[in-house]
Amino acid sequence: MNSELRKYGSRLPMPDPREGAGRPEDREIVARQLGREPTLPFRVAARCPRGLPSVIENEPRREMPTSFWVTCPSLAAAVSRVEAVGGVRQVREEVGAKAVEEVHAEHLRRYGFRVAGIRGGPAGDGGGRVKCLHAFLALHLAGAIPNSVAEWTLERLESLPYADRTRCPECAGCPEPTSPGRTG
Repeated sequence: MNSELRKYGSRLPMPDPREGAGRPEDREIVARQLGREPTLPFRVAARCPRGLPSVIENEPRREMPTSFWVTCPSLAAAVSRVEAVGGVRQVREEVGAKAVEEVHAEHLRRYGFRVAGIRGGPAGDGGGRVKCLHAFLALHLAGAIPNSVAEWTLERLESLPYADRTRCPECAGCPEPTSPGRTG
């Protein structure tokens, strides 16, 4: 496993809400990463090996069922490539519907809805369904709900060169990885 990828998942403490999103530059960096201003209050939940935000946790809202977002453009693009070659279908077959359903159940217990807003359950339409590898990976890297879907995804990313400087220009000026630190 690529050790650089493993570093994406450094669990960071929740900053004091009075301090905002974390480091003063985090909001601007996340806006550039997303290509738009964030619409909800958030905190940086994990940082990449360069010390930049890689996963954010949005303020919980019913209309926004995805609590954790991968913001690193290099990582998001790599996960999209896995999805594009059938990763969503493949992960359910290889990890198993039961393991996927356990993640959904824990997410429902903690946040009031299933991962990425999937409806249903073991007896319903959504039982063991994966809609988005990004959502499972973000949960895992943030340390919120470690899960086998994310582990499966990380295994497919092990040849990923870190970082894709065309997608993550902030990394172009960072010759050495920095250790992930506190957000606030």
